[in-house]
Parts: sequence; C-alpha cells; structure tokens
Amino acid sequence: MIEQEQLSSFLCLALLAGQAVCQQPNIVFLLADDLGYNDIGYHNPAIITPNIDLMASQGVILEQSYVQPVCSPTRSALLTGTYPFRIGRQNGPIEDNTPTGLTLDKTLLPEYLQNMGYATHMIGKWHLGFCKPEYLPTNRGFDSHYGYWGGGEDYYTKMAGPPSNPGYDFYDGEEVDLSADGVYSTDLYTARANTIIQNHAGESAEKPLFLYMAYQATHTPLAAPQRFQDMYPDIADSDRMMFSAAASAL
Repeated sequence: MIEQEQLSSFLCLALLAGQAVCQQPNIVFLLADDLGYNDIGYHNPAIITPNIDLMASQGVILEQSYVQPVCSPTRSALLTGTYPFRIGRQNGPIEDNTPTGLTLDKTLLPEYLQNMGYATHMIGKWHLGFCKPEYLPTNRGFDSHYGYWGGGEDYYTKMAGPPSNPGYDFYDGEEVDLSADGVYSTDLYTARANTIIQNHAGESAEKPLFLYMAYQATHTPLAAPQRFQDMYPDIADSDRMMFSAAASAL
C-alpha cells in the first residue's frame, strides 16, 4: 500500500502547468538499447538524432544518472525499482533457454499502474525470461506486448540464437507473428506505437495510458535502412557507421 501511494504521489508531479488538481498523466517511456553517452546528437554533433535532440531540448536532461550496463539487469531495475543484486539479476543478461526469469515475488511497475486504472502496453524487447507463461510480459502487468522475448535478433528476419540452430522470435501477445519477418524492427515498433496511441485516444481516452517502448536499437546484430547509412559517408569503420545509422533510425 505504501509503495502504491508513493507511486501515486510521483505521478502527481507530472501535472501540466496551471492545473489545480492531480490527474493521471499519460506516460510513454522510450528505452534505447546499448546507446552510449556519446552516441546521441546533443552530446555528439557527429550523430544525427534530431527527434531525440528535440525532446531533450524541451525536457530535462539528467547528466548524472547511473544505470545498469547490460540488458536484463537494466530492465529488472526499471520495472521493479530494485537493485538487480537484490533479486538475483546482477550477473548479466538472461540467456536463451535459461529456466529462469525476473522474480515473480515482485510487483512490477505496469501492475501498479493497472491497479491505478491505466491501460498498459509494451512494445519491443522483453529479455526478462520466457521459460514459463508466468514470466511473459502479458502476465506481468501489460495488457499487450508486441515484440520479442529474448535478448537479441536480426532486425529484419527476427531470427535469434546460434547460426547453427536459429529460431524465430517475434510475438503479438503470446502468438507468433510471422508478418514481422522482413520489416525493420524500429519501423515496426514506431508504427505499432502510433496505432496504440490513436486507438487509445479514440476508444479509451477516459483512461490514462502507459506505453513502454523498449527499442531493439542500438543492440547487435547492427542493421539500419540504407537511407540512414547514407547519412554517414565519412565513417570508415563499418560497425561504427552501422551503429550510427541505427541510432539515427530511432
């Protein structure tokens, strides 16, 4: 109860200027994967990220934040509000086919928000375990999930795992979605986000919205459409060029 009251107090801080009463704000949380301090336009003019730069210029930039350096610990901390070492998630990413996941003993952020009347949706990378249905995002507080369960995959084919034994990893809810094959993931996720927001505004505007967008970019294996690669003709290192292109695609 105390934790939920604290969360409610936090949400009240997001009031629009001039509002006299506390209302529940819509929340869209964008998470980039493996994007470094110097991989963003407002820190490094060599990287072309105008949309992110615009959000930063109109918001608040936190320059003294400390986060986990890899996938599963980052997501564990974000969704539980707990240091990963307290819940056994400090040792790095959860590997494919590992019989574990984010502890079921913790109530997650989307579950709290659901209890407060929010519609909750997730897009993108889960990477918190899928060995049992109980660990899946749609059983951890999200009304819907569109994306993949593991830690890394091809941006286009959605194939994951070792080259000798790859598997397709892309789901709409808990159903395999083969229609995603061949479409660049960043474009897929952005299109689905637009659909969720538009549908929510048209059908459920009376409810607050929480949309957690865990983009694949800029995680390996790196890829980006040619139009973004063409933005970096002077970068000789092919990996750095493709990383920069994937950051621009965000």
